[in-house]
Amino acid sequence: MSLSNTATPKYYAQFRERVLNREIPVCETISMEMNRIDDLIRNPKYFYDDQAVEGYIRFCENELTLTDGTDLHLLDSFKLWAEQVYGWYFFVRRSVYQPNEDGHGGRYVTKVVKKRLTNKQYLIVGRGASKTLYDETHQAYGLVMDTSTTQQVAVAPTMEQADEVLGPFRTAITRSRGPLFKFLTMGSIQNTTGSKANRPKLVSTKKGIENFLTNSLLKIVPMTIPKLQGYRFKTATVDEWLSCDIREDPIGAIEQGSSKISDYLIIATSSEGTIRNGVGDSIKMELMSILKGEYYAPNVSIWWYKLDDLNEINYPELWVKANPNLGYTVQFDTYHLDVERAENVPSARNDILAKRFGIPTEGYTYYFTYEETLPQERKRDYWKMPCSMGVDLSRGDDFCAFTFLFPLPGGAFGVKVRAYITERTMDRLHSAMHQKYREFMEEGTLVVMPGTVLDMMEVYDDLDQFILDTEYDVCTVGYDPYNAKEFMDRWERENGPYGIVKVIQGAKTESVPLGELKKLAFDRLLLFDELLMVFSMGNCIALVDTNGNRKLYKLRNDEKIDNVAAMMDAYIAYKQNPDAFY
Repeated sequence: MSLSNTATPKYYAQFRERVLNREIPVCETISMEMNRIDDLIRNPKYFYDDQAVEGYIRFCENELTLTDGTDLHLLDSFKLWAEQVYGWYFFVRRSVYQPNEDGHGGRYVTKVVKKRLTNKQYLIVGRGASKTLYDETHQAYGLVMDTSTTQQVAVAPTMEQADEVLGPFRTAITRSRGPLFKFLTMGSIQNTTGSKANRPKLVSTKKGIENFLTNSLLKIVPMTIPKLQGYRFKTATVDEWLSCDIREDPIGAIEQGSSKISDYLIIATSSEGTIRNGVGDSIKMELMSILKGEYYAPNVSIWWYKLDDLNEINYPELWVKANPNLGYTVQFDTYHLDVERAENVPSARNDILAKRFGIPTEGYTYYFTYEETLPQERKRDYWKMPCSMGVDLSRGDDFCAFTFLFPLPGGAFGVKVRAYITERTMDRLHSAMHQKYREFMEEGTLVVMPGTVLDMMEVYDDLDQFILDTEYDVCTVGYDPYNAKEFMDRWERENGPYGIVKVIQGAKTESVPLGELKKLAFDRLLLFDELLMVFSMGNCIALVDTNGNRKLYKLRNDEKIDNVAAMMDAYIAYKQNPDAFY
């Protein structure tokens, strides 16, 4: 069959039939993608080529191998994903320069040019789905079957991880199981002076993997924007872009250069990560807009696998919603073991929920577990109650954090927070973090001050008015002395020196109070109901040395509002002045 603007893709039709017959459960995002494919089928502008993906399948199954050298047989999911990459086309009119027959001069003529529709594919799927092998199949297919001279790149958080994409390709070159690879690897690489016909044409070198017939190269590049910009990569794979702490979009940086050439392809694969409100979440917001139809982008393919609800973990028959290759590339026993580990090891729970089941979790919880960061359901006010205030001005030029700790009967503590940032800081946030900060502003815990640098006296005036409005009885104050001299001098002049405690940051000072706060959080005796405190506790990481001493470590502190440090200062001031509260 030739091109058709009415035909249903072969492998998608098989998949859709199994879904409609309830043989395969799918999540909401996959259902949205199926609706987008159905729209392509109905749209007369786009054409389906049933032979394009078959060439990819024959190449992979005849020439490629797994990392251990065994023959590669493509899974149904691989065929489904690849069909959306290679199966759809559209036609555009272009002005093309056509030389005259005598070789002198020429003229521009209008021609109808066939172009591949899909140039970006996002694949978010659970750990163990052979995402890296899927990346390798596209890299090998592009390097070997494309007769033009191309540059290709494999990108991952680390160079070693990116090299995993090239590993199966090198194995396939060494084994040369198919006739094409037998021809391309014929000869000796040591033959540097004899005929080029007796040299191998497809070789793994220090640069990467080179095709000497077309002078094409597949190489590894670090996942940094300066290293990725400016290249014209025709095929690029980005692995585990959700699993690392990145500041800028590497996919966008690659596309800036790749868009200079025709029919480029970017494959972005990853499992869900535990880093929230970063660039990865901003990309996912864009993908969700595409899936919902708010942003029309038919050139983007999105296969986003996950569980729709946390309770679905209790039903093993639904785990295939997070990993369609479950039972093939990873066994059910592996998932069962991880579920049991998540139930018994709270510190590993978030990572398992994200990596295995595609359920995003609220930031790192290396110190406070997920349950310990859950807010109280009932909102509470502490009108006219005594409290200890913690002050963290260590980044006073950017933002300031204040935490109020209210001693309650039974050993519990009420927690209220307030923080200040500048307009410049707010404007420079990427979309996901900006939206998060808007939530804090709406609940009244975050105040955005005008200008580029915070004026400590303006912060003092606003905080003083806040204390007067809420009528908090501030009995003690704990503060980090860094950048706090001006602020604390005024506080001491207006409120007196009693109850003021200087808290020098370091393991010697922080170890004991952090341990006690951890016990209070575990017993649910830290009573907080504000999203800002949830966010701060979720991002709290403590460094522990060989002697068990703890010290707060603020990951990406230029993008986090850390009220946990202020809570620790308030707790230390309370412990040193217990008589002030009776």
